[in-house]
Amino acid sequence: MTPLEIRSMAYKMAAKYALYMGAFLLIRFAVEVSMQQYMWLTIFYLVLSVFIPFYAYRLAKKFIQQTNEPTVSFSDFYTFTFFLFVFASLILTIGQYVFYQYISPNYITDMHQSLLENLKLLAPQFPSFNTYQEILVNSPMPSSLQMATQSIWMYSIVGIILGLINAAIYRYLSKRNNTSEQN
Repeated sequence: MTPLEIRSMAYKMAAKYALYMGAFLLIRFAVEVSMQQYMWLTIFYLVLSVFIPFYAYRLAKKFIQQTNEPTVSFSDFYTFTFFLFVFASLILTIGQYVFYQYISPNYITDMHQSLLENLKLLAPQFPSFNTYQEILVNSPMPSSLQMATQSIWMYSIVGIILGLINAAIYRYLSKRNNTSEQN
């Protein structure tokens, strides 16, 4: 395969595997929302959060297997991981918007009020929280669309960071394997 074909395949496979990552992130979001009612889900949420980079690496390894190339470049591995998170965040954003707008329209308001109440409780012990409390009281309530679209930005940044880390790990492991095969 030529480098251009591999790059093109990285985009296509990132879009395909983003369905899986998007479903994973939607499940994680459902667990996050349910944590308010069931505290034991906090542990499950943490496990899912820790599992994200490993799942992204596994999906990237599947991409490499589908290229039928022994190794791919650092930039192709990075590109796949970055776009995996960009496309998955779009799927997550749709799910979050539906939740915030139609399933639980009071969720954002309730979380905002809960945060303000917690800041009032903590303000005597931590005076610096008074500044945050003033900012929250004076700032407008975010809309469903604003809450949902922040996931695109957040997971794009996660894609950048994990893309760099996972590509570096892949490059290190592939060089180590090539060195051991030559000896």
